[in-house]
Amino acid sequence: MLKSIRYAAFCLLVLLLALSLIAPLAGAPAAARQDGVTLRLPGGGYWGHPSPFGYSRGPGYMRASLLFDTLVWRDASGETIPWLASGWAPSEDGLTWTFTLRDGVTWHDGQPLTVDDVVYSIQTYLDHPELVWFMAQTDVIDSVAAVGDDQVAIALKQPYAPFLQSTAETLFIFPRHVWETVADKKAYAEPDAFTGSGAYRLVEYSQAEGTYLFEANPDFFLGAPYVERIEFVPTSDNILALINGDVGAFDQFGGVTEDMLAPFQADPFEVKTAPGEWGMFLYFNLEQDTPLQDVRVRQAIAHAVDRDALLERVLFGFGEVGSPGFLPPANPFHNPDVPDYAHDIDRAKALLDEAGYDGAPIRLAYSTDWIMASPRVVEIVESGLSDAGIPIEHVVMDQATIDTAAVEGDYEMMLVGYGGLGGDPDLLRRTFATNSQMSGFARARGYSNPDFDALAAAQIALSDPAERRAALDEMQAILAADLPVLPLYTTARVVVFNAQVFDNWYYTPGGWGGGIPMPYNKHQFITGVETGLDIRD
Repeated sequence: MLKSIRYAAFCLLVLLLALSLIAPLAGAPAAARQDGVTLRLPGGGYWGHPSPFGYSRGPGYMRASLLFDTLVWRDASGETIPWLASGWAPSEDGLTWTFTLRDGVTWHDGQPLTVDDVVYSIQTYLDHPELVWFMAQTDVIDSVAAVGDDQVAIALKQPYAPFLQSTAETLFIFPRHVWETVADKKAYAEPDAFTGSGAYRLVEYSQAEGTYLFEANPDFFLGAPYVERIEFVPTSDNILALINGDVGAFDQFGGVTEDMLAPFQADPFEVKTAPGEWGMFLYFNLEQDTPLQDVRVRQAIAHAVDRDALLERVLFGFGEVGSPGFLPPANPFHNPDVPDYAHDIDRAKALLDEAGYDGAPIRLAYSTDWIMASPRVVEIVESGLSDAGIPIEHVVMDQATIDTAAVEGDYEMMLVGYGGLGGDPDLLRRTFATNSQMSGFARARGYSNPDFDALAAAQIALSDPAERRAALDEMQAILAADLPVLPLYTTARVVVFNAQVFDNWYYTPGGWGGGIPMPYNKHQFITGVETGLDIRD
């Protein structure tokens, strides 16, 4: 009770402070914004160095995307738009995509960006799949070649329906003259590692403080960016930082409450929301010799974990219970007709008895670095398993360590959270198919189902949406029955901002960069508009 009273008092104090700050503006039109917009954003920690290979997760990719470009991109409509490529076309058989490059694009060091740079970049990804962004798809590419001085042809092993979003939109193009002599590309962080063709140049960054500073590239091929300076700064409280003017916006997923948003319901503040494309999962490592190899044990865990309690006590209603079929309702290909594994301790115990489970403890790995992996999540998961008769051993790591453990398969059961779930549903194949080459932390370990593999291989070549949907529906039904991963919840996303600083915030349907759900799509910073490529006056 005392905690609730203190929290209510804090919210009232924040509201009064917000009203005192905006009172002089009440009833008056917003002041005209000036040229030279500087946008300060909460840093949220260190996300690697923003070279084409040194970043980590979506926030790191976002920072690198300010420096490096891809062949195509997308805007607020979610449609593919020209970027480094001014045009593109598939062959009649769908096996070759030819991209025409823009004229006059230069690297930050003044050297021209050429067809040779594009071919070298893509070939590097083919030769070194460990360097590929986990949302990117390169194992469908057979070869890449220059076609004259201004075109690149990418040949595929088979037609691939999501090629533009999952490949052309995700792979950074980088300068050959910088990288061809670099042996350890992930570790390389010399100043020229940040030489891109992008709208911004890196001024400085600090691993210790988690800060990044970018300034506009006046020679960018679309013209001078609308936002001239982007700073990622540390904050101890995003709410107060926005009210005090220390930042111009903050993006929140999970932990959002109506009380938290109350101070931002009047000018100059605005709030925009989007459906959940970021999820928290319970991963089961099926490569290790544990009781989890029995599907009945995994199904028992699904019945034991009270996912409705997670939605209520962790997300405060700002989200949805995870779908056992993996894809959330925000994904257009979501299948709602899969088993839901309602909270049922008796059913969980019966399944454990059928499996002959002997009460051996299972190791649960998690990180407390995220609010989304808070002790409350662990508490609810552990409580349900305990009620069903499954003891757990806690393995606590920092986020970087747990990501490495996920990649290497060094866990039994793990809490893993990530976004991109609203993007192309080929994510199902890349995450769960036996022969998938995806090596990131999202890759399921030890799962194999021939029926799933056959459907996964077939759906990528289906151009008829109804046929592809039918295959993806069946894939989700198989996953819901086999449960190599238990989706716990997906979070709603909220961006809160001062419209007098920057008012063009939007969420891209299906995400950007292959499916990133954050509102930090660089298109809006560069153009100042929601659709198209014209720079706002």
